[in-house]
Amino acid sequence: MQKTFLLFLGLALMALPMRAQGAGLPVQKLNVHMMDGQVVTFLLDQEPVTTFEPGKLIIQTSGDAPIMYLLENVRKYTYEGLPEGINTPVVAPGTVMVRQGKDMVAIDGLPDKANVAIYAADGKLLISRQAVGGQTTVLPMTAFPAGNYIINAGGASIKFVKQ
Repeated sequence: MQKTFLLFLGLALMALPMRAQGAGLPVQKLNVHMMDGQVVTFLLDQEPVTTFEPGKLIIQTSGDAPIMYLLENVRKYTYEGLPEGINTPVVAPGTVMVRQGKDMVAIDGLPDKANVAIYAADGKLLISRQAVGGQTTVLPMTAFPAGNYIINAGGASIKFVKQ
């Protein structure tokens, strides 16, 4: 009798995660959209760390070797399945984080008075601001059409696409 009870208890406990997955809970992902149409997906439970070097996007998941993408081959990267209402990320000291919304670009982690600028693909300066240390720098994009743009923040450049 005790073995039967333990067997049913074990089966019931195993079914709980399956029920939670099937309940429509979103899977949290980082998607890297390539210029050739390919989408590379990283599950957020793998704890992907995204960093930039000149001309490169580097993603490393827990326990794996880093994967490097040339920015010229990356159309955009997006997060999927995140709960709404989380607006301000926690940025480690010395780390710069760029977030793109529909009509704005937000940059966190810049030192005080760092220059931030957005350029059109032809090199024309569109917006320029100075960062205030410890605050999010927001650059509005409502006046600009869909296309390729370059952000220069604190001496580093990042290419992005506004759709």
